[in-house]
Amino acid sequence: MDSIEFADPVTGSCQCCGSPTIQLARFVHRNGEPFAVYRALLAHGPHERRADLVISLGDWAETASPSDRVTFACHLTAAPDNFNVGLVEPHQTSWSSGELGRILSRDEALQHPWKQEVFGLSDRILACDKPLIAYLTAP
Repeated sequence: MDSIEFADPVTGSCQCCGSPTIQLARFVHRNGEPFAVYRALLAHGPHERRADLVISLGDWAETASPSDRVTFACHLTAAPDNFNVGLVEPHQTSWSSGELGRILSRDEALQHPWKQEVFGLSDRILACDKPLIAYLTAP
């Protein structure tokens, strides 16, 4: 089973409106080994209530480089009875390619062999990342 290491949230402000934001950085281990990293931006204020999430999969060994990883961009939202996960285009996220690896286009993500890993991990995230869940389900 995957275990998630939770780093402290980082607060900031939205570049477009100045509303408060929270950035989450999480490290995922599978069988004790680094497996994935995800980051979420939670914006308050006039924005739609959604988590702007990127999930990076690939080689996380100390000798690995960003070219050894790929990143999936997602939006997470809450409905009355469930959560919704949608893959989005790189320009629809607040994140950019960098140490996490290249952000895949939506079409690339939908065709990628790791797509099911992303959806499985998003289920785990939505079951145990309490700050993210609280943000999505707040009135």
